[in-house]
Amino acid sequence: MTPRILSLSHLSALHLAPPELIDCAASGGFGAVGVRVAHTERDRGFCLPAGSALLRETKSALAHNGMRVLDVEVVKLHPGSSRGDWSSILDAGAELGARHLLVTVLDDERNRAADNFGEISELSEDVGLRCCLEPMIFSSIRDFCAAADFVAAARGSNGGVLVDALHWVRAGSALSDLDAVDENSLPYWQICDAMSAEPWDDLNAAITEARTDRLPPGQGAFPLVDLVRALPPTAAVSVEVPSARSAGDTRAWIVELGRATRKVLDEAESEKLET
Repeated sequence: MTPRILSLSHLSALHLAPPELIDCAASGGFGAVGVRVAHTERDRGFCLPAGSALLRETKSALAHNGMRVLDVEVVKLHPGSSRGDWSSILDAGAELGARHLLVTVLDDERNRAADNFGEISELSEDVGLRCCLEPMIFSSIRDFCAAADFVAAARGSNGGVLVDALHWVRAGSALSDLDAVDENSLPYWQICDAMSAEPWDDLNAAITEARTDRLPPGQGAFPLVDLVRALPPTAAVSVEVPSARSAGDTRAWIVELGRATRKVLDEAESEKLET
């Protein structure tokens, strides 16, 4: 079996520019990174236009460390979204050779959002990317089942669904929900942990937790071993653990994330062999 890709999500250390992120990720034993290439007044990120020094430095860091880009993010579909909102993200993803484009939906008008998602999927495919929709309880597509239905209904879409362990737990999703989709619809997923494994209704608290207060895998209450075993063994794993701890010794933090994640994955594999 092809070794599972282990990637470091940019949100785990968003204060690092992409070349620094790649260098630290290599120290942590990661084979890939996610890069946040969308930067707006509301969302931090790093613009990587064609011909820019930062793009050249990022490509150089990837080559030097023998790494690749798993995904670029993030396209947020708002009521007023248009092609101009995501064209630069697609361009950056293509330049970086990324596999996936992460998309979230913040538009309650389902048909309009589905049309936009379908268009993004087609444009992404043209440049070698595959869209993956991430459900979150504070978005318009709040859980896994809703996301699977949305992607299936989007015209012209070959998109996938991104399982984020945090949003999975907070939405109260069940492992049996995965039975509704083909394994090909789950090309990668995001792992983290937290102190509580209960569904939440407090959206403001959920937003704060998602952006600043997660734990390394295996250091909280999430049933991560069960989730690992339920997801496709070929699915890449993106480690997304934003925390105030990343602001200290960032390299040590990233090494800890890599070590903690591999321990959970190894435990899941060991339990599988024993059954």
